[in-house]
Amino acid sequence: MFEILLGIALITLASKVGPAWARRIEGQGADPEVARRLGESEERLTQMEERLLGLAAESHERMLEMEERIDFAERVLQQQRAGKRLGEGG
Repeated sequence: MFEILLGIALITLASKVGPAWARRIEGQGADPEVARRLGESEERLTQMEERLLGLAAESHERMLEMEERIDFAERVLQQQRAGKRLGEGG
């Protein structure tokens, strides 16, 4: 859950700060070093976004698996309880 919130925060920040930063750099006749660092930052942000999406998908898959296991455990418990009730009547 923390990863998802962190990702949302990063994406929001990047969507607001990135374009403003790029406009500022373009307006000042961008220093090559600054432009290089901006490119590296954008690349790292893209990598982080991809990793975040991967973590979100992995978390979703794990949650689905846990739901299946809980459903199975509930069915087994119901069968055991039903079996005990049938055994009590005899």
